[in-house]
Amino acid sequence: MPVSAALPSILPSGSLLRLKQLEDMIAYKYSQDRIDQGLDQDGNDIDGYGQSDNDDDDDDNLDQTNTQWLLKQLAKLEETAPPEDEEDEELEEQQQDTQSHKVHHLSSTKKQIVETPQEQAYRRQHEQLTERVSSCLAHFCGRAASGAMTRTWTFRTTPPQSLQIHDPSFTEGDVGFKTFGSAYLLSKHIAHGDILQLEPWTKSSSFSSTLPLPKILELGSGTGLVGFTATLFSDPRGPKVTLSDYHPNVLATLDHNSKLNHLDTRCEIRLLDWRDILDGRKQRNAGTNTSLPETAESDRMDLIIGAEVVYDHGHAELVAHVVDEFLKRELISQDMSVPLERRRPAFHIMFPIRPTHADVIADFDFWMDKMGLVDCRKAKEWGREDGETKFLYHWREYVRRDHLEG
Repeated sequence: MPVSAALPSILPSGSLLRLKQLEDMIAYKYSQDRIDQGLDQDGNDIDGYGQSDNDDDDDDNLDQTNTQWLLKQLAKLEETAPPEDEEDEELEEQQQDTQSHKVHHLSSTKKQIVETPQEQAYRRQHEQLTERVSSCLAHFCGRAASGAMTRTWTFRTTPPQSLQIHDPSFTEGDVGFKTFGSAYLLSKHIAHGDILQLEPWTKSSSFSSTLPLPKILELGSGTGLVGFTATLFSDPRGPKVTLSDYHPNVLATLDHNSKLNHLDTRCEIRLLDWRDILDGRKQRNAGTNTSLPETAESDRMDLIIGAEVVYDHGHAELVAHVVDEFLKRELISQDMSVPLERRRPAFHIMFPIRPTHADVIADFDFWMDKMGLVDCRKAKEWGREDGETKFLYHWREYVRRDHLEG
Protein backbone atom coordinates (compact mmCIF):
# COMPACT_ATOMS: atom_id res chain seq x y z
CA MET A 1 0.00 0.00 0.00
CA PRO A 2 1.47 3.39 -0.95
CA VAL A 3 1.35 5.27 2.35
CA SER A 4 2.24 8.47 0.55
CA ALA A 5 -0.94 8.34 -1.53
CA ALA A 6 -3.29 11.31 -1.51
CA LEU A 7 -6.80 11.20 -0.03
CA PRO A 8 -8.71 10.37 -3.27
CA SER A 9 -6.86 7.04 -3.48
CA ILE A 10 -8.32 5.95 -0.15
CA LEU A 11 -11.89 6.20 -1.42
CA PRO A 12 -12.90 7.25 -4.96
CA SER A 13 -14.37 10.72 -5.43
CA GLY A 14 -17.77 9.18 -6.18
CA SER A 15 -17.72 7.37 -2.83
CA LEU A 16 -16.74 10.55 -1.02
CA LEU A 17 -19.67 12.36 -2.62
CA ARG A 18 -22.10 9.61 -1.61
CA LEU A 19 -20.71 9.62 1.93
CA LYS A 20 -21.28 13.39 2.18
CA GLN A 21 -24.84 12.96 0.90
CA LEU A 22 -25.53 10.34 3.56
CA GLU A 23 -24.09 12.61 6.27
CA ASP A 24 -26.29 15.49 5.10
CA MET A 25 -29.35 13.23 5.07
CA ILE A 26 -28.66 12.00 8.61
CA ALA A 27 -28.00 15.53 9.88
CA TYR A 28 -31.28 16.72 8.40
CA LYS A 29 -33.18 13.81 9.88
CA TYR A 30 -32.18 14.84 13.39
CA SER A 31 -32.43 18.58 12.69
CA GLN A 32 -35.12 20.78 14.16
CA ASP A 33 -36.26 21.76 10.66
CA ARG A 34 -37.17 18.15 9.97
CA ILE A 35 -38.83 17.66 13.36
CA ASP A 36 -40.72 20.95 12.98
CA GLN A 37 -41.93 20.17 9.48
CA GLY A 38 -45.70 20.64 9.36
CA LEU A 39 -48.10 17.71 9.65
CA ASP A 40 -51.81 17.88 8.91
CA GLN A 41 -54.56 16.42 11.09
CA ASP A 42 -53.90 12.98 9.61
CA GLY A 43 -50.15 13.12 10.21
CA ASN A 44 -49.21 13.72 6.56
CA ASP A 45 -46.46 16.16 5.57
CA ILE A 46 -48.01 19.47 4.59
CA ASP A 47 -45.22 20.28 2.13
CA GLY A 48 -45.10 16.81 0.64
CA TYR A 49 -41.50 16.17 1.66
CA GLY A 50 -42.13 12.99 3.58
CA GLN A 51 -42.85 9.56 2.20
CA SER A 52 -46.32 8.09 2.49
CA ASP A 53 -46.98 5.14 4.77
CA ASN A 54 -46.98 2.87 1.71
CA ASP A 55 -43.30 3.60 1.15
CA ASP A 56 -42.10 1.98 4.39
CA ASP A 57 -40.79 -1.08 2.53
CA ASP A 58 -38.89 1.14 0.10
CA ASP A 59 -37.33 3.02 3.04
CA ASP A 60 -36.26 -0.25 4.63
CA ASN A 61 -34.71 -1.42 1.36
CA LEU A 62 -32.85 1.87 1.01
CA ASP A 63 -31.52 1.59 4.55
CA GLN A 64 -30.28 -1.93 3.82
CA THR A 65 -28.62 -0.76 0.59
CA ASN A 66 -26.86 2.08 2.41
CA THR A 67 -25.77 -0.25 5.21
CA GLN A 68 -24.25 -2.72 2.74
CA TRP A 69 -22.48 0.09 0.90
CA LEU A 70 -21.01 1.47 4.13
CA LEU A 71 -19.77 -1.97 5.13
CA LYS A 72 -17.95 -2.23 1.80
CA GLN A 73 -16.31 1.16 2.40
CA LEU A 74 -15.11 -0.01 5.80
CA ALA A 75 -13.59 -3.08 4.13
CA LYS A 76 -11.77 -0.84 1.64
CA LEU A 77 -10.48 1.33 4.46
CA GLU A 78 -9.20 -1.74 6.24
CA GLU A 79 -7.28 -2.77 3.12
CA THR A 80 -5.67 0.65 2.80
CA ALA A 81 -4.98 1.16 6.52
CA PRO A 82 -1.50 2.53 7.33
CA PRO A 83 0.80 0.22 9.33
CA GLU A 84 0.44 0.14 13.09
CA ASP A 85 3.13 1.81 15.16
CA GLU A 86 4.12 -1.31 17.12
CA GLU A 87 7.28 -3.15 18.15
CA ASP A 88 8.57 -5.78 15.76
CA GLU A 89 7.20 -9.11 17.01
CA GLU A 90 10.34 -11.08 16.21
CA LEU A 91 12.49 -8.62 18.08
CA GLU A 92 10.12 -8.86 21.06
CA GLU A 93 10.49 -12.64 21.12
CA GLN A 94 14.27 -12.27 21.01
CA GLN A 95 14.17 -9.93 23.95
CA GLN A 96 12.31 -12.47 26.03
CA ASP A 97 15.14 -15.02 25.45
CA THR A 98 18.00 -12.59 26.04
CA GLN A 99 20.01 -12.44 29.26
CA SER A 100 18.88 -9.68 31.61
CA HIS A 101 22.01 -7.55 31.09
CA LYS A 102 21.19 -7.28 27.37
CA VAL A 103 17.53 -6.32 27.77
CA HIS A 104 18.21 -2.62 28.02
CA HIS A 105 20.44 -2.72 24.94
CA LEU A 106 17.90 -4.59 22.83
CA SER A 107 15.02 -2.40 23.99
CA SER A 108 16.81 0.51 22.42
CA THR A 109 16.75 -1.26 19.07
CA LYS A 110 12.94 -1.56 18.90
CA LYS A 111 11.61 -1.05 15.45
CA GLN A 112 9.95 2.35 15.25
CA ILE A 113 7.92 3.66 12.37
CA VAL A 114 9.15 7.09 11.41
CA GLU A 115 6.56 8.82 9.24
CA THR A 116 7.07 11.64 6.84
CA PRO A 117 4.68 14.62 7.05
CA GLN A 118 2.85 13.25 4.00
CA GLU A 119 2.45 9.84 5.65
CA GLN A 120 1.18 11.48 8.84
CA ALA A 121 -1.39 13.40 6.81
CA TYR A 122 -2.46 10.15 5.16
CA ARG A 123 -2.94 8.50 8.57
CA ARG A 124 -5.06 11.40 9.84
CA GLN A 125 -7.19 11.41 6.71
CA HIS A 126 -7.67 7.66 6.92
CA GLU A 127 -8.76 7.91 10.55
CA GLN A 128 -11.23 10.70 9.73
CA LEU A 129 -12.75 8.71 6.87
CA THR A 130 -13.06 5.62 9.04
CA GLU A 131 -14.80 7.63 11.73
CA ARG A 132 -17.22 9.21 9.23
CA VAL A 133 -18.17 5.89 7.66
CA SER A 134 -18.55 4.26 11.08
CA SER A 135 -20.79 7.09 12.31
CA CYS A 136 -23.09 6.73 9.31
CA LEU A 137 -23.20 2.99 9.77
CA ALA A 138 -24.11 3.43 13.45
CA HIS A 139 -27.06 5.59 12.41
CA PHE A 140 -28.55 2.79 10.33
CA CYS A 141 -28.18 0.47 13.33
CA GLY A 142 -30.62 2.66 15.28
CA ARG A 143 -30.52 5.65 17.63
CA ALA A 144 -29.17 3.54 20.49
CA ALA A 145 -26.03 2.82 18.47
CA SER A 146 -25.57 6.27 16.94
CA GLY A 147 -23.65 7.75 19.83
CA ALA A 148 -23.70 11.11 21.55
CA MET A 149 -24.97 14.27 19.90
CA THR A 150 -25.52 17.89 20.87
CA ARG A 151 -28.39 19.72 19.19
CA THR A 152 -29.60 23.31 19.30
CA TRP A 153 -33.34 23.64 19.84
CA THR A 154 -34.68 27.03 18.76
CA PHE A 155 -38.07 28.42 19.77
CA ARG A 156 -39.55 30.84 17.27
CA THR A 157 -40.59 33.34 19.88
CA THR A 158 -40.05 37.11 19.87
CA PRO A 159 -37.14 37.34 20.24
CA PRO A 160 -36.11 33.76 19.33
CA GLN A 161 -34.66 31.71 22.18
CA SER A 162 -32.60 28.53 21.96
CA LEU A 163 -31.19 25.75 24.10
CA GLN A 164 -28.30 23.37 23.51
CA ILE A 165 -29.07 19.86 24.69
CA HIS A 166 -26.44 17.13 24.81
CA ASP A 167 -27.72 13.57 24.37
CA PRO A 168 -25.01 11.20 25.61
CA SER A 169 -24.49 7.68 24.33
CA PHE A 170 -27.07 5.22 25.57
CA THR A 171 -26.25 3.13 28.62
CA GLU A 172 -28.00 -0.22 28.38
CA GLY A 173 -30.78 1.44 26.38
CA ASP A 174 -31.82 3.72 29.24
CA VAL A 175 -34.42 6.18 27.93
CA GLY A 176 -33.05 9.00 30.08
CA PHE A 177 -30.22 9.55 27.62
CA LYS A 178 -32.36 10.66 24.69
CA THR A 179 -34.39 13.78 23.92
CA PHE A 180 -37.78 12.43 22.88
CA GLY A 181 -40.21 14.05 20.46
CA SER A 182 -42.74 14.52 23.26
CA ALA A 183 -40.19 16.64 25.15
CA TYR A 184 -39.84 19.04 22.24
CA LEU A 185 -43.60 19.31 21.72
CA LEU A 186 -44.23 20.12 25.38
CA SER A 187 -41.31 22.56 25.36
CA LYS A 188 -42.82 24.44 22.41
CA HIS A 189 -46.08 24.86 24.31
CA ILE A 190 -44.17 26.24 27.28
CA ALA A 191 -42.20 28.65 25.09
CA HIS A 192 -45.31 29.94 23.31
CA GLY A 193 -47.31 30.53 26.49
CA ASP A 194 -49.83 27.72 25.97
CA ILE A 195 -49.58 26.47 29.56
CA LEU A 196 -51.99 28.61 31.55
CA GLN A 197 -50.27 28.12 34.89
CA LEU A 198 -47.29 30.01 33.44
CA GLU A 199 -49.37 33.06 32.60
CA PRO A 200 -47.86 35.10 35.48
CA TRP A 201 -44.50 34.81 33.72
CA THR A 202 -45.60 36.55 30.54
CA LYS A 203 -45.02 40.29 30.32
CA SER A 204 -48.45 40.81 28.73
CA SER A 205 -50.32 39.14 31.58
CA SER A 206 -52.89 41.33 33.30
CA PHE A 207 -52.83 39.03 36.31
CA SER A 208 -49.13 39.29 37.14
CA SER A 209 -49.77 41.50 40.14
CA THR A 210 -52.25 39.12 41.75
CA LEU A 211 -50.77 35.72 40.97
CA PRO A 212 -47.57 34.45 42.59
CA LEU A 213 -44.73 33.17 40.44
CA PRO A 214 -45.37 29.42 40.29
CA LYS A 215 -43.23 26.63 41.68
CA ILE A 216 -42.36 24.07 39.01
CA LEU A 217 -41.19 20.45 39.11
CA GLU A 218 -40.23 18.30 36.13
CA LEU A 219 -40.49 14.54 36.55
CA GLY A 220 -38.11 12.19 34.72
CA SER A 221 -36.14 15.08 33.25
CA GLY A 222 -33.79 12.92 31.13
CA THR A 223 -31.71 15.33 29.06
CA GLY A 224 -33.68 18.26 30.51
CA LEU A 225 -35.16 19.98 27.44
CA VAL A 226 -38.57 20.52 29.07
CA GLY A 227 -37.24 21.67 32.43
CA PHE A 228 -34.65 23.98 30.92
CA THR A 229 -37.30 25.48 28.63
CA ALA A 230 -39.41 26.26 31.69
CA THR A 231 -36.32 27.79 33.30
CA LEU A 232 -35.46 29.81 30.19
CA PHE A 233 -38.92 31.36 29.97
CA SER A 234 -39.43 31.87 33.70
CA ASP A 235 -39.06 35.06 35.67
CA PRO A 236 -35.57 35.01 37.23
CA ARG A 237 -37.11 36.47 40.39
CA GLY A 238 -39.30 33.42 40.90
CA PRO A 239 -38.53 30.07 42.54
CA LYS A 240 -35.93 27.88 40.89
CA VAL A 241 -37.33 25.27 38.53
CA THR A 242 -36.66 21.77 39.86
CA LEU A 243 -35.52 19.10 37.40
CA SER A 244 -35.52 15.57 38.75
CA ASP A 245 -34.45 12.04 37.86
CA TYR A 246 -33.00 9.03 39.64
CA HIS A 247 -30.15 7.67 37.48
CA PRO A 248 -26.71 9.09 38.47
CA ASN A 249 -25.58 9.39 34.84
CA VAL A 250 -28.79 11.19 33.90
CA LEU A 251 -28.28 13.63 36.77
CA ALA A 252 -24.74 14.23 35.50
CA THR A 253 -26.13 15.00 32.02
CA LEU A 254 -28.62 17.45 33.53
CA ASP A 255 -25.81 19.18 35.38
CA HIS A 256 -23.78 19.38 32.16
CA ASN A 257 -26.70 20.78 30.14
CA SER A 258 -27.59 23.33 32.82
CA LYS A 259 -24.06 24.73 32.65
CA LEU A 260 -24.02 24.48 28.84
CA ASN A 261 -26.99 26.87 28.76
CA HIS A 262 -25.87 29.02 31.71
CA LEU A 263 -29.02 28.11 33.64
CA ASP A 264 -27.34 26.39 36.60
CA THR A 265 -28.08 29.32 38.90
CA ARG A 266 -31.77 29.40 37.97
CA CYS A 267 -32.67 25.73 38.35
CA GLU A 268 -32.21 22.93 40.85
CA ILE A 269 -31.33 19.36 39.89
CA ARG A 270 -32.75 16.83 42.33
CA LEU A 271 -32.47 13.11 42.86
CA LEU A 272 -36.02 11.78 42.96
CA ASP A 273 -36.75 8.07 42.98
CA TRP A 274 -40.48 7.53 42.48
CA ARG A 275 -40.27 4.20 44.29
CA ASP A 276 -39.25 5.97 47.48
CA ILE A 277 -42.33 8.19 47.31
CA LEU A 278 -44.69 5.24 46.78
CA ASP A 279 -43.06 3.19 49.56
CA GLY A 280 -43.26 6.14 51.95
CA ARG A 281 -46.94 6.72 51.22
CA LYS A 282 -47.75 3.05 51.73
CA GLN A 283 -45.90 3.02 55.04
CA ARG A 284 -47.72 6.15 56.22
CA ASN A 285 -51.09 4.73 55.23
CA ALA A 286 -50.31 1.48 57.05
CA GLY A 287 -49.07 3.37 60.10
CA THR A 288 -45.81 1.42 60.06
CA ASN A 289 -43.57 4.47 59.72
CA THR A 290 -44.56 7.86 61.07
CA SER A 291 -41.10 9.33 60.45
CA LEU A 292 -42.01 9.91 56.79
CA PRO A 293 -44.30 12.96 56.92
CA GLU A 294 -46.56 13.97 54.07
CA THR A 295 -45.21 16.79 51.89
CA ALA A 296 -46.22 20.13 53.36
CA GLU A 297 -48.54 22.31 51.29
CA SER A 298 -45.90 25.05 51.22
CA ASP A 299 -43.49 22.60 49.57
CA ARG A 300 -45.95 21.43 46.94
CA MET A 301 -45.86 22.57 43.32
CA ASP A 302 -48.12 24.86 41.29
CA LEU A 303 -47.06 23.07 38.13
CA ILE A 304 -45.62 19.62 37.44
CA ILE A 305 -44.45 18.74 33.94
CA GLY A 306 -43.33 15.48 32.36
CA ALA A 307 -42.64 14.14 28.86
CA GLU A 308 -42.49 10.44 28.03
CA VAL A 309 -42.62 9.43 31.69
CA VAL A 310 -45.19 6.62 31.38
CA TYR A 311 -43.82 3.79 29.22
CA ASP A 312 -44.08 0.81 31.58
CA HIS A 313 -46.81 -0.69 33.77
CA GLY A 314 -44.85 0.10 36.90
CA HIS A 315 -44.61 3.77 35.96
CA ALA A 316 -48.39 4.22 35.86
CA GLU A 317 -48.88 3.76 39.60
CA LEU A 318 -45.61 5.49 40.48
CA VAL A 319 -46.27 8.67 38.48
CA ALA A 320 -49.84 8.96 39.81
CA HIS A 321 -48.63 8.77 43.42
CA VAL A 322 -45.74 11.19 42.84
CA VAL A 323 -48.05 13.77 41.24
CA ASP A 324 -50.55 13.41 44.07
CA GLU A 325 -47.75 13.82 46.61
CA PHE A 326 -46.25 16.98 45.12
CA LEU A 327 -49.13 18.82 43.41
CA LYS A 328 -50.73 21.57 45.49
CA ARG A 329 -54.08 20.73 47.04
CA GLU A 330 -55.14 24.36 47.25
CA LEU A 331 -55.76 26.79 44.41
CA ILE A 332 -52.80 28.92 43.37
CA SER A 333 -54.83 32.06 44.13
CA GLN A 334 -58.20 32.86 45.66
CA ASP A 335 -58.58 35.97 43.47
CA MET A 336 -61.91 35.33 41.76
CA SER A 337 -61.13 37.91 39.06
CA VAL A 338 -58.53 35.52 37.68
CA PRO A 339 -59.96 32.72 35.51
CA LEU A 340 -60.09 29.37 37.29
CA GLU A 341 -57.96 27.76 34.56
CA ARG A 342 -55.06 29.99 35.64
CA ARG A 343 -55.50 29.32 39.34
CA ARG A 344 -55.57 25.53 39.26
CA PRO A 345 -52.36 23.62 40.04
CA ALA A 346 -51.81 21.19 37.19
CA PHE A 347 -49.73 18.32 35.88
CA HIS A 348 -48.95 18.61 32.16
CA ILE A 349 -47.81 15.42 30.47
CA MET A 350 -46.97 14.66 26.82
CA PHE A 351 -46.58 11.16 25.42
CA PRO A 352 -46.99 9.37 22.05
CA ILE A 353 -49.87 7.03 21.39
CA ARG A 354 -48.23 3.68 20.72
CA PRO A 355 -50.48 0.67 20.05
CA THR A 356 -48.03 -1.48 22.00
CA HIS A 357 -48.51 0.73 25.09
CA ALA A 358 -52.31 1.05 25.11
CA ASP A 359 -52.59 -1.15 28.19
CA VAL A 360 -49.97 0.94 30.00
CA ILE A 361 -51.96 4.12 29.35
CA ALA A 362 -55.15 2.40 30.51
CA ASP A 363 -53.32 1.52 33.71
CA PHE A 364 -52.19 5.13 34.03
CA ASP A 365 -55.78 6.35 33.58
CA PHE A 366 -56.89 4.03 36.37
CA TRP A 367 -54.30 5.30 38.84
CA MET A 368 -54.79 8.98 38.02
CA ASP A 369 -58.53 8.59 38.56
CA LYS A 370 -57.84 6.80 41.84
CA MET A 371 -55.75 9.80 42.98
CA GLY A 372 -58.62 12.16 42.09
CA LEU A 373 -56.73 13.69 39.15
CA VAL A 374 -58.71 14.50 35.99
CA ASP A 375 -57.54 15.40 32.47
CA CYS A 376 -59.22 18.70 31.63
CA ARG A 377 -57.45 19.22 28.30
CA LYS A 378 -57.77 15.98 26.25
CA ALA A 379 -55.61 17.34 23.43
CA LYS A 380 -53.83 15.43 20.65
CA GLU A 381 -51.32 16.51 18.03
CA TRP A 382 -48.97 14.98 15.49
CA GLY A 383 -45.22 15.08 15.90
CA ARG A 384 -42.01 13.30 14.96
CA GLU A 385 -39.66 11.08 16.91
CA ASP A 386 -36.02 11.59 15.90
CA GLY A 387 -37.18 13.56 12.88
CA GLU A 388 -38.63 10.52 11.13
CA THR A 389 -41.20 8.34 12.89
CA LYS A 390 -44.57 10.07 13.19
CA PHE A 391 -46.75 9.70 16.27
CA LEU A 392 -50.05 11.10 17.46
CA TYR A 393 -49.23 12.60 20.85
CA HIS A 394 -51.45 13.04 23.89
CA TRP A 395 -51.14 16.35 25.71
CA ARG A 396 -52.96 16.02 29.02
CA GLU A 397 -53.50 18.55 31.78
CA TYR A 398 -54.42 16.90 35.06
CA VAL A 399 -56.02 18.92 37.84
CA ARG A 400 -57.56 17.81 41.10
CA ARG A 401 -61.19 16.78 40.74
CA ASP A 402 -62.35 19.31 43.33
CA HIS A 403 -60.68 22.07 41.27
CA LEU A 404 -62.81 21.46 38.17
CA GLU A 405 -65.18 24.07 39.51
CA GLY A 406 -64.31 27.03 41.66
